[in-house]
Amino acid sequence: MTVSDPAACVQRELWGGAVTCTVPARLLDVSDMRPVPDHQEVYADAEADQALIFEIVEHDAAVPDEECGRHIFQDAATGNEAASASLESVTSLGPQDAPHVQAGAYKCLVRGRQTVRRGRVPTDTDVLLAVLRLPQVQSDLVISLSTPVSTAEAAAARTEAPGIMAQALGTLRVVDWDLFGGGEH
Repeated sequence: MTVSDPAACVQRELWGGAVTCTVPARLLDVSDMRPVPDHQEVYADAEADQALIFEIVEHDAAVPDEECGRHIFQDAATGNEAASASLESVTSLGPQDAPHVQAGAYKCLVRGRQTVRRGRVPTDTDVLLAVLRLPQVQSDLVISLSTPVSTAEAAAARTEAPGIMAQALGTLRVVDWDLFGGGEH
């Protein structure tokens, strides 16, 4: 099944239904298996070692929109204790890419690679990272999709990764803005 197969996808309720999004059914809710921080929603496919993470971070007004993708990618590499990180591209997204996100919100997609430890083994991992800036609620919503480069099981997942991200962005809806705690929406 591919991400374009509707039977292979499900609508997920993030943060208790405050946000909804459609993702591949094979990506399971990690919070059913282990604790996940309150500001994150994590879905993973253990067979392909692929992870899709939705994260609410504080909006940093000191970081200009045109630098936020690079900044958040580097911050993620630091948080992942990456041995190396290379940013391939940062692309601004238009209203058609995330049609249910407020007009005027800055949106970008970052493509890069990080070398992270999986157990004791360093693994090259492709990273797609979408940043949705929501300054009106003093938050940014970050969606990251990581897929190992070298495993045979991950080959199909790597091929599907851009479609998974496009689908997540295209179906993402904020249902309850109170999730973000403050500001005007």
